[in-house]
Amino acid sequence: MGDIFFNGVWRMDWGLGNPNKTAALIAMLMVAVWGLAFIRRWGFWVALSAFTVLGGCLVHTFSRGGLVAACFGLVPLLIFVPRPWPMRRLVALGVAVWAMIGFSFYLNAHERYGQGVVKQDRSITNRLHLWKHGPLMIVDSPGGWGLGNAAKSYMRWYQPIDDNESFRTFVNSHLEWLVEFNWPLRFLYLFAWAAVLLVCMPSRGNSWLAVPLGVWIAFGVASIFSSVAESPWLWILPGIVLVSALGWRIVKQQWPRPLSWAFPVGAATVGCVALLIAGGSGTQVEGSAARVVLGDGKPTFWLVADEQVLGGDRFAKTLRAAWSEHEKPPTIGVVWSVRQLPTDLSGAVVIWSGATSAEATTDSKRVLGTAERTILLVPRCYPQESGLDEDKQSVVALFGEFSQSPFLSAWEETGSVQRIAGTGDFLPNWPQLIFSENLIR
Repeated sequence: MGDIFFNGVWRMDWGLGNPNKTAALIAMLMVAVWGLAFIRRWGFWVALSAFTVLGGCLVHTFSRGGLVAACFGLVPLLIFVPRPWPMRRLVALGVAVWAMIGFSFYLNAHERYGQGVVKQDRSITNRLHLWKHGPLMIVDSPGGWGLGNAAKSYMRWYQPIDDNESFRTFVNSHLEWLVEFNWPLRFLYLFAWAAVLLVCMPSRGNSWLAVPLGVWIAFGVASIFSSVAESPWLWILPGIVLVSALGWRIVKQQWPRPLSWAFPVGAATVGCVALLIAGGSGTQVEGSAARVVLGDGKPTFWLVADEQVLGGDRFAKTLRAAWSEHEKPPTIGVVWSVRQLPTDLSGAVVIWSGATSAEATTDSKRVLGTAERTILLVPRCYPQESGLDEDKQSVVALFGEFSQSPFLSAWEETGSVQRIAGTGDFLPNWPQLIFSENLIR
């Protein structure tokens, strides 16, 4: 991955592939170094020096999320550090903070920090629009969209049709995994975060736990603004401080009171309820990792999607555009493999794009035996492999007028082919062709 710049200035990256991930690591380190102050008296000055250098590095990443994460991560230290604070230490801290502010102005990093406040910033508006759909996607998919599918599912089924902005992730690690998980895992995820914070919570006699708590808060906050938690390297430091906190509690036998464990249970419950309320009644989409249904009730159409035939990543938007044009749009199910089709296809039209020989040989009899009609879009198999010999009336194969398919001539001999004028092996108007009355009847 290439370097990233802001106004011609390099955004610092320590080899993690993204300045935001680097900023998350720096934010955690800026909290962790203060552990030295709990070990030795002179540790404060070493920690302050490291803190100042790391602060300069954080500014050099130009990451707003990293800056917010560092600020929140330092709050437990400010609350739980023993008082009174010597004046010379307060002065030294003030000098360090002003040095970071001065360095920010030197790099003009303050201009990036102000974006979205003094003027509109696409980086922020895109995030907000994406996150707004998170609760809807959660409600629409009780079983989860599947790992790695959050951003892809958003772009296919929720992003405005005329919006071509591309997303690799949900730009929020927490929301991304909550979208991808099922409800039990969503509850466990929220419970785990709350339980970690409880284990790291300082009390009288163990104020040093403010360091592990601050590290985890910084990590959690940074994961809100970017998908930084996908990097396994960023879990190392939180893992170390958590093991340290657990080890100390085991040795000292100082654990949170039993009643305190109601906090993570309650927090996870409240979080799940909040997601349900925010998602409302959901949308007309019902999704999972294996299939998506547009509309209400039992699908009258099932699409086996081959993106190569259907036009790439935008096939879902093409389908949604055609679907929304109908006054009373039919309910449509979408799968990516014929084996993901439901067992009961009675009364349904199956639209099978790019059917291969392997798929057709093993699954065509089941589809042809139960579906009312099967439409093959540019099949990559021979008629006899598709089971056409058993029921010619229920199958039609669509090929473009200029198709170069080696299977076309064999299909033309069956009399079950319709040629689409002005097209080749990609049918740009495939939804309109499918919904036409002469094909579905």
